[in-house]
Amino acid sequence: MRWIATAAIILGFTFVMSACGGRSDADNLRNQLHTQGVTDERISDPYVINDDVDLKRGDQGIGQPSFGGGTFMAQSAMTQVFPNPSISPINGSLAENAIRTASQFMGTPYQFGSDRSDPTSFDCSDFTRWAFLSGLGMDLPLDSRSQARYVQAYSNRVFYNLNNARRGDLLFFTSFRGGNPAQYEGVSKSVEAVSHCGIYLGDGKMIHTASPRTGGVRIDNVFGNHLQWRFYMGGTVLDQK
Repeated sequence: MRWIATAAIILGFTFVMSACGGRSDADNLRNQLHTQGVTDERISDPYVINDDVDLKRGDQGIGQPSFGGGTFMAQSAMTQVFPNPSISPINGSLAENAIRTASQFMGTPYQFGSDRSDPTSFDCSDFTRWAFLSGLGMDLPLDSRSQARYVQAYSNRVFYNLNNARRGDLLFFTSFRGGNPAQYEGVSKSVEAVSHCGIYLGDGKMIHTASPRTGGVRIDNVFGNHLQWRFYMGGTVLDQK
């Protein structure tokens, strides 16, 4: 029942994207997201983030072998996936398909360890996975650490400098320690320390979801705040080995 429901929802989104595709629609989406810009400054507001439990703990290790059984355990083994060849790229770019899907969920509530088959709430990695699953038919791993490992294993473009990010890339971040850059000095960064992820939009902005207090699915600047200091790596899942 879980996967039947998921497939039905995915087919619904695929139909919508096919029906409303085209250059003008892609341009309108890009302009809408750029005009919208940063929804507010909650992601860097100390009165919001300092006591934000969900922001500090990141996403749940649903895709890890040690996670507690069930259907999620069956998907813990990493498998390379590719875009559905029947899906037409928007404005010549498959990244725009994932971004369009992601943008449809602006404001969707955050839920730690959210149900991977139900898009009514997300944690960070559920959100990125859903954008590529519904937008392109790519079933990425279930949590941020597994998605980072996937990029390291299969991507032809992996980077560790945030300035190298391109529109549609996945970005990965280590644990939140506070809003002061000094709190990240000397912190060891590795794929095991990844606890957050999002989709880069260009112009220094990312669409992601981090906690209920910061507002669910939203757009934020990735420079000049803890996201920049937490950045570990990024890469594309659309140009693979």
